[in-house]
Amino acid sequence: RCLADLGVVSWFQQDEPVNGAVWLAPNPWQMPENVAVSSPSMPIPELDMEDETFTPHQPSVPVVPVDEKQKDASVANLRRQLDAGPEVIVEDLQPIEEEIATIQAPVAEVDIAGARLPMPVHLCAYWLAEQLLIITDLPRSFADQEALDKLSLSLAKALLKEDISAWQSAHFQWPGKLTNRHLMARLDWAVGGFEQFIANQLDAALPAKLIVAGEQSRAYLDELNEQHPLRHIPTANVHSLPQMLRIPELRKEAWGVMQSSFSS
Repeated sequence: RCLADLGVVSWFQQDEPVNGAVWLAPNPWQMPENVAVSSPSMPIPELDMEDETFTPHQPSVPVVPVDEKQKDASVANLRRQLDAGPEVIVEDLQPIEEEIATIQAPVAEVDIAGARLPMPVHLCAYWLAEQLLIITDLPRSFADQEALDKLSLSLAKALLKEDISAWQSAHFQWPGKLTNRHLMARLDWAVGGFEQFIANQLDAALPAKLIVAGEQSRAYLDELNEQHPLRHIPTANVHSLPQMLRIPELRKEAWGVMQSSFSS
């Protein structure tokens, strides 16, 4: 009766054979016939990733020789771009300049790209007893720092008429490690670096006297703004301190200039 309620109107007896077929929906991932299905008990061989038989074939790339004339033309074209006007973006050209720097002629040591300031330059500043500032030229290969310190201290002691217990010194180099010619010749960068160098030495103080020793120091000081405090204090312009170390007669001459400059 239950089967009749379910809609089954006929059935076979249990002892009678039944022949039929079961139709299932098609399986797109159906496994091929006669393939044994692996069971957990069967070990699965690991794939050897280093097997050379699985390496895909890669066609060899022919090596094309570079013509030396073409290489020279490419380098010359890069140089023309670097020497272009200010419309060239110097930040983009900096890596190019560094790559070809080894095959280019060295940059002249003075008057880079028509700059008014001497380049490269090496200066040294002494801040003594919070009263006297000495700015002197230095040669690029100068190494006698101890003798330079003694000369600066003796000048300060003679001018200030007191023993110098507090003093400090620092060096300024331009362009230093900078290699891009377009940035090396920027006058505002050079003057800004020099002005910050002096500000770091003085630490917001103002010297009572200033000694400018050397033409390069004088050139950088003259580029400061007219309202800069160093342009309005008593100043003595003398030869550089390394020159005084080599030629003792220059010390007497410098002393006379200092006396006349600071007498008023």
